[in-house]
Amino acid sequence: MADTATLEKVTENPVTETRESTHESERYIAPSVDIFETAGGLTVIADMPGLDSQDIHVSTEKDVLTIKGIRRDTIERDYLYREFESQGYFRQFTLGSKINQAGIKAEYKHGVLRLTLPFAEEVKPRQIEVRVA
Repeated sequence: MADTATLEKVTENPVTETRESTHESERYIAPSVDIFETAGGLTVIADMPGLDSQDIHVSTEKDVLTIKGIRRDTIERDYLYREFESQGYFRQFTLGSKINQAGIKAEYKHGVLRLTLPFAEEVKPRQIEVRVA
C-alpha cells in the first residue's frame, strides 16, 4: 500500500484514477499499475499477463484514459476442476490538461503494458534565449 506522501505525489500529477464504477469495469479485474514521471511526461506500467497485443485496447475520450484487455480462451475444454478464471483487465484514469493525448504511445511485452504519456508543449520547461539588443 502506498504511503500518504506517495498518494499526494500522484494526485499532483496530471493523471488520477477515476472513482466512478461502471458496469463495464465490474466484469473485469483491475491490473496493478505503476505511474512515474520522466523528463518528457509520465509512464504508466500495467501488469496484464496472458493477453495477445490485439486483445489490448487503449483509448482516450473526454480526458479519460481507458486500458482494457480481453482474455480469450482459445481452447475449449471440459474441466474436471477449474480455479483459473478467464477474466480480462479494465482500468481508467482521468488525464489533466498537462498531457498531450494525441502523443500517447503503448507497448506490450512479456505481459506488461507500457504507456508513454507526453507532457503538452506548454507544460514542458524551456530555455529562452537572451539576445543582445
